[in-house]
Amino acid sequence: MRCWSLFAVSVLAAMAVFAASSPAAAQGVSPPVVPPPPPPSVSGPAPAADPPSAAQPGIKAPDAPVTSDTSAPSIPGAGNPAAFRGNEAAKPVVAEPAPGHEGHFEFGSYGRVWAATDLRGGTGRGTNVVAFGPRIVDEGSYAELELRREDKWNERISGRVVATLALFPPFFHFNGKIDQAIGVRNLYAQGTYDKITMWAGSRMYRGDDIYLLNWWPLDNQNTVGGGIGGPVYKSQGPGTRYETILQGHFGQQRLDNPYQYQQIPVVARYGFGTTDVTKLDRPRTIETLKLTQFVRPGVGNAGFKAVLYGELHQIGAGTYRDTLTSTDRGLPSDFGFLVGSQLTYFTGERDTYVSLVLRYANALAAYDPLSVPITFALDRTTTGASETQVALSGNWENDAVGVTGAAYMRFFRDPSPAETSTQKYDEGAVVIRPSVFLGENFGISIEGSYQQRRIAIAQSDDNGPLTASVFKAGIMPYFSPSGRGTFKRPQIRLLYNASFRNSGARALYPVEDVFSQRSVEHFLGIGAEWWFNSSSYP
Repeated sequence: MRCWSLFAVSVLAAMAVFAASSPAAAQGVSPPVVPPPPPPSVSGPAPAADPPSAAQPGIKAPDAPVTSDTSAPSIPGAGNPAAFRGNEAAKPVVAEPAPGHEGHFEFGSYGRVWAATDLRGGTGRGTNVVAFGPRIVDEGSYAELELRREDKWNERISGRVVATLALFPPFFHFNGKIDQAIGVRNLYAQGTYDKITMWAGSRMYRGDDIYLLNWWPLDNQNTVGGGIGGPVYKSQGPGTRYETILQGHFGQQRLDNPYQYQQIPVVARYGFGTTDVTKLDRPRTIETLKLTQFVRPGVGNAGFKAVLYGELHQIGAGTYRDTLTSTDRGLPSDFGFLVGSQLTYFTGERDTYVSLVLRYANALAAYDPLSVPITFALDRTTTGASETQVALSGNWENDAVGVTGAAYMRFFRDPSPAETSTQKYDEGAVVIRPSVFLGENFGISIEGSYQQRRIAIAQSDDNGPLTASVFKAGIMPYFSPSGRGTFKRPQIRLLYNASFRNSGARALYPVEDVFSQRSVEHFLGIGAEWWFNSSSYP
């Protein structure tokens, strides 16, 4: 027994001497245990080394030593026990960008904010009696915040993702509530392949505006849908330059209104109580087609822009539940179309231009997609409704002064067979705003305007058609940090405006409203307007 004890002690001593002489022992680390090699394969190559452990992301196993023995697979993490302990700092895995890819985020915004008094102790109020009156008093507070991602993968392919939130008044300071109205104006993705651009999502899809009237007179869509477009012809070389662009769009919109959408409570199929079911669901579908032609001379930046534009509007049939009588009423399908044109001359210098727009809309297309008809033909459709309009706008300026102006006439007829109706009217407005630039950053604008609407109902005093008219005159000194110019923004403004209203304008308000009694309205306020880097306001 003593011999076996002496033999065991001798073996342990020998092992201790051998371990002390190994390099791993000199470093205070136990050597890795290498499993025996696998049995030889009957056919095929030897098994490949194991991949790095998925439980240890970001840890790279050391390179295996070069050896002539290929019978044993390499062990990941061998010689690096930290890879197995899991207590080392994580190393992020950074994906290499695609060759040639460029990407960045952009922020843009449009906004205006006013605080005003009517000089009688109340807040300043708008006084327009037409659909597209001068914005100097009636524009109200409003803002948009846009976040945009721009990507370019190569010379042929680029992309854009746009998200725009709108902030609607009244703001917190005028109602004390924090549930401020927020709307999604843009939420779409766009991609360009060569010269063709495609997009899909929620988008404000529109052309040129008339700034003084806060209005897009030709194309102004707010739908969820998609579109495609791009240049179909572009001349090369010296001389007059031509470019032709074709764009198409398809979209839908639906208002929470019994004309398009209704939910009703019904008895629950199981259990107790009621549940809501959709009784009416008929969105308006809109298709648009736009052809734009640019003509530019060989020298300078001046040129012409000509546009041909068309829309188709459809709405499906449905059934509406009259909640007073609990009876169902059928609503027929409806249709409409719109055609229009625009001719613009621009100098390419200091935002100088002049533009003429003509537009005719029929039946359903005569109504803005964000509004609903309130009168109908005998068959409950909008057949017979029409809208005809002519709009003119322009701007001219030099280093000292600028003059911008706008005017329009609009003739609207509803589908009702009645000869008298508040939905049969002619209207128009003209506005001019000259500005004097005081140095590089200050200026004074003076604005005068006249608007009138003639409605096909009898006026009590002379039995003629009701004629409402308003004349406005205002003065607006301002500070422009970005420099001089009619359309330079931001602007910080003081404004005084007086509105002179005739008896017809006062007759449009209930007798309890002070606007039905006063012929002169004042507006004294301070405000700001800005726009920058916004895809909605190029």
